[in-house]
Order: sequence, then structure tokens, then C-alpha cells
Amino acid sequence: MRKLINMLKKDDNAYSVGRICAVVGFAVWVLVTLWLAFFAKTWGNYESCTLGMVALLLVQLGNKAIETRMFRIRSEERNDERLE
Repeated sequence: MRKLINMLKKDDNAYSVGRICAVVGFAVWVLVTLWLAFFAKTWGNYESCTLGMVALLLVQLGNKAIETRMFRIRSEERNDERLE
């Protein structure tokens, strides 16, 4: 459980609001989907909700890739400075 909670952290002291919103949004989407499926109901805005959820998850994945690349570049710059 501790590993799952640590995945939501931006760094050692702060949680990432974007990651928390993505997890909560995904959980709500799953619950709505299950509720609609179990009770054989329809919802006119389900397609918009699903597309919004997919967009949110793609943005979070892109943000993670950019942050990872940014941290890698910063660490390489620090190593270059140390070598000089």
C-alpha cells in the first residue's frame, strides 16, 4: 500500500494534484461504467465522460514523460558541471 501511495507523490514531501485527480477520475469512471452496466442503464453523456477520462490519462502520461526527461537533462547538466 505504501508503494501505491508513494506513486502519487511528486517528490518526497508533496503529492501531485494531477496524479490524484487522474486516479480519482478513473475510479469514478469505473464506478459509473459498472453501475450503468449492472443496471442496464444508458447515459447520454457517457461518450463525453469517457473521452474526457482518456484525455486526462493521456495528458498525465505525457506530463510524466516530460518530467522524467526534464529531470534526466538536469542530472546530466549537473554531471557535466562536476566534470569541468
